[in-house]
Amino acid sequence: MPKFNVEHQSSHSAKDAYSAIKKFLGDDKDLKKFDAKIEFSFDDSAMSCKMTGSQLKAHLTIAAPSNGGQGSTVTITVDLPLLLTPFKGKVTETLQKKLAKYLA
Repeated sequence: MPKFNVEHQSSHSAKDAYSAIKKFLGDDKDLKKFDAKIEFSFDDSAMSCKMTGSQLKAHLTIAAPSNGGQGSTVTITVDLPLLLTPFKGKVTETLQKKLAKYLA
């Protein structure tokens, strides 16, 4: 299964970014278009989320800057089956749009 990363730099703190992403994943319908059976497993202490579906698997992490500065980095590692590899661009585009929208 090919893996790829989608990263987004946010001006929000890691805690605020995690809250926004948790709300977005709970409400958003666009990810369900890629995999109707996708489920989200949140780990509040690690500020991460494991996304598991019949086709799409991903792991989201949020990290604060190591230098103690402001903002945060959101990284989503997506694992697609070979059959869905042609949709890699669309998956990447959708995730980037959603992250930009909810973490603007």
